[in-house]
Amino acid sequence: MTATITVLLPSFNGGSYLAEALASVFQQTYPSWQVIVIDDASTDNSISAAKDYLADHRVTLITNQQNLGQSKSLNKGLALVRTPYAIQLDSDDWFHSNTLALLHTAAEQLPEKVALISGNLQLVIQSHDGRIINGEIWRNRSFSDRYDFMLADCSQWPRFYRTSALRNVGGWPIADPYEGRYMEDKQILFRLIENHEFYWLDQTMYYHRRHSGNQTNLKQIYNELTEWVIRDTLKRWGNRYEPVFKDDIFGRKRLLRLNPSPSTTFPSPSSSSPLPPQHSPLPLGEG
Repeated sequence: MTATITVLLPSFNGGSYLAEALASVFQQTYPSWQVIVIDDASTDNSISAAKDYLADHRVTLITNQQNLGQSKSLNKGLALVRTPYAIQLDSDDWFHSNTLALLHTAAEQLPEKVALISGNLQLVIQSHDGRIINGEIWRNRSFSDRYDFMLADCSQWPRFYRTSALRNVGGWPIADPYEGRYMEDKQILFRLIENHEFYWLDQTMYYHRRHSGNQTNLKQIYNELTEWVIRDTLKRWGNRYEPVFKDDIFGRKRLLRLNPSPSTTFPSPSSSSPLPPQHSPLPLGEG
């Protein structure tokens, strides 16, 4: 059966998590998939631990000779994608068994201008001793325009892309101070929503593991990038608004509002509608 979905799975020292992530792909009810694993110069046993899955003909392994970071690794995977759809799966997360089936059905019914389909996320907290605790379900929402998405101050899970849209924007950006190593999700999402639309399915399809090794624990870097990415995006969108930031109770920089730039004469985008409560504790990027 010809694959229609490529799972892009970047991994750096994924440990046993990588095999668990791959297992969730093999357990999908939708059969027409392939996987591209991009190992970012791991130094642990994650590749050997996942060898049974990596031996399958549907799985391609790319091995970086040096650590490149998320965006450059994803772009290496994107260069090999030959399917109309691609979805990112981080090596410490996993899919619900019907994730690909739900997303593919929706994608086939939506117009080309829809570049991304997402759903809801199940938070899973892993303690230092390995215990798993189910957390909240974070419900996403729809967005009226690109500024509404920016003000929502959230990522998207899962991120199911139309491959042509990814290529239209040149793949994952690497022009930031860290060359796309962090916050790759928000950067590609801001690029896509400039000229495309997003679609939300009110279904829980993605399990996100929070643990001590998450990249988003690098608070100082993410605070710096939050401001850089927002300002860079607004400049690209025509400098119509000035961002106002505020640190939340966790010390993370948040976008509070957008004020019209002095040269503009139209109202500021509305932020009066309440945001879903699950967005408030999340940083801009999830790694």
